[in-house]
Amino acid sequence: MADQFRDQVNTARRAGYSDEEIAGYLIGGNPNNKVKQALDEGYKPAEILQYFAPALSMGEEAVRKVGVGIRGVSESLAPVTAGAAAGATAGALLGAPTGLGAPIGALAGGLAVPVTDALVMGYNRLADSNVRLPSQVISSMIPGLRAETPVERVVQSSTGALGGTLGAVGGGRAIIDAARVAPGLQSPVAQGTLAIGQEAARRPIGQLIAAPVAAATGQGVTEATGSPLAGLAAGVVTGSAAGLRPTKRGAVPSAEELLAQSKANYEILDKSGFQLDNTLFKQHMASLPAKLRSEVGYVESVNPKVAGAFKELLSDAPKDVAEITALRKIIGGAAGSADKSERMAAMKLLDEFDTYVLNAPPSAIISGDAKAMEAWKAARADYAKVKKSELIEDIVARAEVSQGGKEPSIAQGLSALAKNDKKMRFFTAEEQDAIREAAKGGNLQSMLRTIGKFSPMTPAAAIFTAVNPYGAYTAAAGMAAKELSTARRMQQVNALASRMRLGQPPAVIEGVGANVPTFAARSAVNNLNSLAPQDTGNAQFNFLSGQ
Repeated sequence: MADQFRDQVNTARRAGYSDEEIAGYLIGGNPNNKVKQALDEGYKPAEILQYFAPALSMGEEAVRKVGVGIRGVSESLAPVTAGAAAGATAGALLGAPTGLGAPIGALAGGLAVPVTDALVMGYNRLADSNVRLPSQVISSMIPGLRAETPVERVVQSSTGALGGTLGAVGGGRAIIDAARVAPGLQSPVAQGTLAIGQEAARRPIGQLIAAPVAAATGQGVTEATGSPLAGLAAGVVTGSAAGLRPTKRGAVPSAEELLAQSKANYEILDKSGFQLDNTLFKQHMASLPAKLRSEVGYVESVNPKVAGAFKELLSDAPKDVAEITALRKIIGGAAGSADKSERMAAMKLLDEFDTYVLNAPPSAIISGDAKAMEAWKAARADYAKVKKSELIEDIVARAEVSQGGKEPSIAQGLSALAKNDKKMRFFTAEEQDAIREAAKGGNLQSMLRTIGKFSPMTPAAAIFTAVNPYGAYTAAAGMAAKELSTARRMQQVNALASRMRLGQPPAVIEGVGANVPTFAARSAVNNLNSLAPQDTGNAQFNFLSGQ
């Protein structure tokens, strides 16, 4: 009796009644009531109730909330379990494919209760009736603690959402697994069922993480505003946001893979005896020293590595695949010189060499069969893709060691590339447009860069931070904008490099919102309970006289 009395008093406390109101209720019209006697002796209502019915300790409160959470899981899994049992029985009687009845029933059971709840609530509103909701009927059949405070209702909603989502995901996975071994799944109905299972089990870990968070948010908004519709909307928005993911694109070959393909084609070329006309090759290369002198100040005595490369280029060695590969390595070695002027001259020479090799006309090819010609085209295409991606990746490499900041250095590099007519000739018209767009950056990039200037890394921003009472917040915003601006630039150049290696924009397999419908629907189902009136049972204060 004492425990029941304590539970009833604490239930009243959780309902918001003050100790004075509870004491007045307990006294009633009984002058011999012990509470009345204690009041007459000068004890305060709080002291009296603490003696007869102590408030729950922190440990007891924690245990209670665990029990409320378990109740939430039980209530959400009850219709799933019942649906699975009914589905298995019906599937066996109707001859459904082996193993599909139970998971289909589980999915249907998990959806039946919240959907029916919504229909009954609509009927009650239209008919001014008070028909009990299916969820309330199920809840009354499950023993255990009931949520009685806003916090407890949030706990029960979140754990209930976790249980319901776990049941739905499990049912979806079971449909997928059963479909792999079940016969006769070629009909549209069977295929549609499989599609439902796949959607229910989409990104299962993400759903299980998002479900309790979205449900807790929805119930919390309902408690704070008193508006179940606002709670439902908040829960759905939270769940939908959790479903957002980076765009999933098709695979892009790495530079190493392209080089391997190119090497394989070069081996075909080598076996075929492929060669460039050495006379034409030497004539073209012999014209380059004067061009390099006028454009980058090349001097043979000042740039010995480049001079050595020219000596090799003008040799009488046959210009077969092995020689072409070796020559590019020699020029590339000079392009890595520590001397700035030699490095510039070598890079210019490398561009000229690549241009000639990539665009050699058929008349410049003196040997090689039809198969070799196809291999040559494929090798050139892969080689061109690597070359294009290198031009983009070099911009990032230079930005990594730039003193002026990574983002502006990348922007300057893209702009310089876009203005370099000769280098831009390597790219198709569509690729050139993509480079120009990336160089511009767009309005968002400009805005982030402007805000980033308030970072205290600059003298002006440091002074502003020191004299402005909101300087710390401004500095934080500036630093965040600077990081976001850099991250966005990196996304742009990485996308460009991927496009160059693939030869076209990577195909979009799944958009950023591909998971949103499933997450939004799941959140809506989980948050429908927030629309239902709270059913706290018929607990009464049956206090015994003389207590």
